[in-house]
Amino acid sequence: MTLQEILDMIALKYPHALTNAQVISMINDVQRRLFRTIYKPVTADVYDIIADNPFYPVDYSSPSQTTLDVVVNGKEYPYQDINLSSQSYYYYIEDDNTIGLYPTPTTSITAGLTVFHYKDPATLTESNLSASPDFDADWHMIIVYRVCRQIAEIAQDGDMVQNFTADSNTIETEYRRSKRARQTRVQDVYGVGRRWASR
Repeated sequence: MTLQEILDMIALKYPHALTNAQVISMINDVQRRLFRTIYKPVTADVYDIIADNPFYPVDYSSPSQTTLDVVVNGKEYPYQDINLSSQSYYYYIEDDNTIGLYPTPTTSITAGLTVFHYKDPATLTESNLSASPDFDADWHMIIVYRVCRQIAEIAQDGDMVQNFTADSNTIETEYRRSKRARQTRVQDVYGVGRRWASR
C-alpha cells in the first residue's frame, strides 16, 4: 500500500478530523516500533578506517541497542563496555551515535569497517504520498489498525479501541505465524546422506 492508500484506509475504518500530517506522524511512530519489535531486517554500513581515529559516527538510531556486529579489516570485534575493558580488542558505543574502536587503528583502510545493525525505516512525509512504508508490504494493515487504535484513544472511544486492539493482535499473530523458521542442519550420524549420494 502507498501512504495515500493507508491514509484512505484509516479514514475508511475510523473517520476522523485529524490532518494528514498528524496521521503520518502516527504512521511513522508505529512503523519505528514495528521495526524494533516484530520486524527486524538487518543491514550493513561500510566506513573507511582513518589512522589514529578511534571514533566513527553512525547514522542509524540507538546504536547501543541496534548494533549487531562490527568487523574491522576482516576481523570480528566483540562489544565491550568501555568501563569494563578487559579484552585486547573490542568496539564500544561512545555518546549515542558513535562507535569507538580499541585499540585505535594505526593505519587508514578504505572500507575497512563494516557495521551490521537493524535497519531503520524511512520517514514518510506528506510531500510524497505515493511512497510505501518499509514494513513488510503484505502486512500494512497492522499499521492501519494500530493507527486507528491511537485515533480512537484520542477520541476516547473505548469500544473502538478494544476493537482495533483485537484486530491488530489478530493480524500480528498471523504475521508471526507466517514467518518461516530458519532451517537447521541435522547432523548425519548414520551416514545416510553419503550412502544415497554414492548410489
